Amino acid sequence: MNPYKDALLITVVILAGAGLWLDTRTVLEQATIFVAFQAASLAGTLLAAVYLCYSVEGFGKRLLVLLCAAIVWRVSFFPIMVFAGWVATLGEWLLVNTGLVPVVIYPTFLIAMAAMHWGAVMLGGVMVLQKKSLWAPPLLMAFVVAVMVSMTAREDLTPLPDYSLAIGQSVPAVKAPQGNPYFEVLGRLDYGWPERVLIFASGAMYDMIPRTPWSTAVKSVLEHAFRDQPKASSAQRVREHYLAFRAAHPLIRCGDDCSGRDR
Repeated sequence: MNPYKDALLITVVILAGAGLWLDTRTVLEQATIFVAFQAASLAGTLLAAVYLCYSVEGFGKRLLVLLCAAIVWRVSFFPIMVFAGWVATLGEWLLVNTGLVPVVIYPTFLIAMAAMHWGAVMLGGVMVLQKKSLWAPPLLMAFVVAVMVSMTAREDLTPLPDYSLAIGQSVPAVKAPQGNPYFEVLGRLDYGWPERVLIFASGAMYDMIPRTPWSTAVKSVLEHAFRDQPKASSAQRVREHYLAFRAAHPLIRCGDDCSGRDR
């Protein structure tokens, strides 16, 4: 038996079960999805940190691994939330078009989130522990981009990546998308470079989101939130993603049949 592989498998099973439970919720409460995202991200981070700690010798190196893991978790949480959500949209597209099993969202979402955090910490460990690695330059560039995306305003200069246990804003109604709103504002003079990087990444991903019920609803809510507030902190964008996921939640089960339903 390999205890580490067993821990990985158990984590995947737990996250899949938690995701299925989230999918079946009639209403997705903010505290519920917040805890799920924190648990998935920390699970991946800690599993990678444990592996790296056992790969090195000495208290100093292990402390360095833990510090690096915490930093990587801090700066990668928001980008990974976005990419894990995109992976969930691909899963929805596949299930909608094949009809093999009912559509699921959050099992894919949570497992992808944990796996990406695991990979980010493992790659960060390679960059720090193996200073002559050929992967160091692209990994350093990815780290810089993650920092810029996660910290676009003073509000974002915090030790933790997410404080959205409760959100004062109400869940918005899902409206029809109008089109990609991101690239057209990049010429504004009041944007700093971190904001431009985040907006460019949002615009690049917009057309990569499949036209399936849950995915389209999430994209639409985010689009209208950006149109209403084109200049905002990364923390506000994180809150907007939570609201988009909650607004789109009914479409996991009823899909296009939700069109006449009060959301």
